[in-house]
Amino acid sequence: MLGYAFFTSPPHSEKTMPLHTDATEISVTRADGTPMRFSSSLLSFLANRKKTRPFHLGDWLQSLDGETLGHLRQLAKNALHDPPSVGTALEDLLSVVIHALAAERQAEAVSFSEEQIGEYIGMLHLLATLERLRRQGLLAYESVMSIEPDAANAVVLSPEAFAQADEIRRQMMRSLH
Repeated sequence: MLGYAFFTSPPHSEKTMPLHTDATEISVTRADGTPMRFSSSLLSFLANRKKTRPFHLGDWLQSLDGETLGHLRQLAKNALHDPPSVGTALEDLLSVVIHALAAERQAEAVSFSEEQIGEYIGMLHLLATLERLRRQGLLAYESVMSIEPDAANAVVLSPEAFAQADEIRRQMMRSLH
């Protein structure tokens, strides 16, 4: 069971106008009170984003700092290859998958089979890897980056990427296995 807590900036007096930078912060916790860092971040991002176009998971991944992105990527990789090693963080990753799918599909509820869980966590890992490579200047997104395995995610490699093709291929293969 997940717990949700909604926080907003401190109340403003009637004499002041709220700033446009005021943000809603959503804190998700497990039933035992353990914070779910990634779910909280995603839900806060969704609550505060300007809805100029439909959401895709890549939007949120681009907003993460490097350390958080790296941690998410590593947890997703571990969840794929050694689920017990991630412990309760697996629940956080599953919550990210569920909320990302619901937001991308613009649905209140999503369902998928137990077999598909690995596919979605694999996509989470792959997209986090692509975002890391994008930040290194090795690729650019040609399309939105979706968690849906059959989405038309597309990237364009930079000239530097071709010089490092073997390393990138190795990283991508690790993402897929």
